[in-house]
Amino acid sequence: MLNLYGKNGADLDVVIPTRDRPGQLAATLDALRRQSCGRFGVIVVDDGGETEAEKLVPNAARRSLPIRFIRNEMSIGPGASRNRGVEASEAHYVVFIDDDCIADRGLVARHRAALAPGDRPVVSLGPILSPPCRRLPVWTHWDADRLEREYVRIARGDTSPGWRHLYTGNVGVRREDFVAVGGFDTRFARQEDVELGYRLGRHGCRFIFDPAAIVWHDSDRTLRGWLRIPEASARFDVLMDRLVPDSDRLSDVHDELTTRHWALRVTRPLTRTPLAHLCAVKGAVGAGWLLHAVRVDRAALAAFSLVWDLTYCHALREATSVSDPQRSSI
Repeated sequence: MLNLYGKNGADLDVVIPTRDRPGQLAATLDALRRQSCGRFGVIVVDDGGETEAEKLVPNAARRSLPIRFIRNEMSIGPGASRNRGVEASEAHYVVFIDDDCIADRGLVARHRAALAPGDRPVVSLGPILSPPCRRLPVWTHWDADRLEREYVRIARGDTSPGWRHLYTGNVGVRREDFVAVGGFDTRFARQEDVELGYRLGRHGCRFIFDPAAIVWHDSDRTLRGWLRIPEASARFDVLMDRLVPDSDRLSDVHDELTTRHWALRVTRPLTRTPLAHLCAVKGAVGAGWLLHAVRVDRAALAAFSLVWDLTYCHALREATSVSDPQRSSI
């Protein structure tokens, strides 16, 4: 008979990497204290923070949750930290959330139900939503809007949940499937979760999206930090195409770029020089910020779509020219 339970009697562990965010980690753990079901563990992996995470967690959280703390003496990154968390787990199921994600009361129960043993391995996905009644910075609003529109497409049946929707802010997996595919590939500094999703799909996992398995994402990302994401995403796409050739990642990227809004496609060739690119990005950031300040939100989000597209495409040209000069025109 299959043993679903680890030594602490839990069939499921929630793995959370963290680094020097005590207030957000405390809120994340507090939400886990209020889950509708019991019998799950929490593994917090402190990725080399200045102060040990265990010393920063309130006593109430430690008394009411079966928390285990793992500390990296130096930072090894979120993917490698999650791998350490899974290595420490003996539960049958693992749920990943981030240290700035507030779990809805039914989150653990809904992931457990989706992952229950069946004929085929399953990956359970849930939405990552912005806290209600909050006026977000425009770049954070852009992220939230993009995700919400994708969730609507899934709910309508316009697209099926798949490996591209695997985000470590809210995902559950059977531990044996995670181990079988090798866990997170630590060569990826960005979108290591999507790359893991590809390998889980190739392993035979079925992806299930539950719109009620919600986490609320309380992001504190700065504009500078946000601008680094499209650059890192472009490098990830090139690296994945090279390391996982059967993914056809750059072919998919090319198809997506050619179907984006006509205004984006028209603007790209006009901003290929470094000066033109810099001026266009700064102008779009300024326009988007101003439009958002006066609550012309759709136009503000369109401006930041331009920022993302131009930044991504510029980084993609640079990355492909280094790895494969013949493909640098993508």
